Amino acid sequence: MQSEFLELYEPIHKQFARFCRAISGNKADAEDVMNDAILVVLENMNSLRDKKAFKPYIFSIASNLNKLKFRRIKFKAEFNENELMQVVGNNNPEYTTEFSIVYEKMMLLPTRMSETLILFHISDLSIEEIQKIQGGSISGVKLRLKRGREKLLLLLTTPKQRELAVLFLSF
Repeated sequence: MQSEFLELYEPIHKQFARFCRAISGNKADAEDVMNDAILVVLENMNSLRDKKAFKPYIFSIASNLNKLKFRRIKFKAEFNENELMQVVGNNNPEYTTEFSIVYEKMMLLPTRMSETLILFHISDLSIEEIQKIQGGSISGVKLRLKRGREKLLLLLTTPKQRELAVLFLSF
């Protein structure tokens, strides 16, 4: 069972780690979410009938665990520079500073909308994979992406921030 889990998990590890870090806001919380999600998946591995559903399954569990953990305190993530570089993967200090502003504004969006943007733009998941994780319809995911991008651009105050957001969101 563990070898089967590792076979399914290893190809998605980086995407999953970026997603957990982005939704939780710091390394310690991200590790907690990752570990808890992995534990839940390992405990329920026998109930997973379709191995193709593994990726949306583990992302959904991490998302639900994070929501559950922070439901009462309405946590909004704040990144330090090192955390931000882990998510973005860019060492340019100017880019990092501007992206942190874009990220903070993204976290002001409704939870499901910001999660959709994170899944698509940071974790590089397809619209179909996001639909499996979040539920609903494919058109709903597309609509959340469109509206999320539009709302994010409205929240940004400087042309440089908007320019970076456009690059990041790769319209």
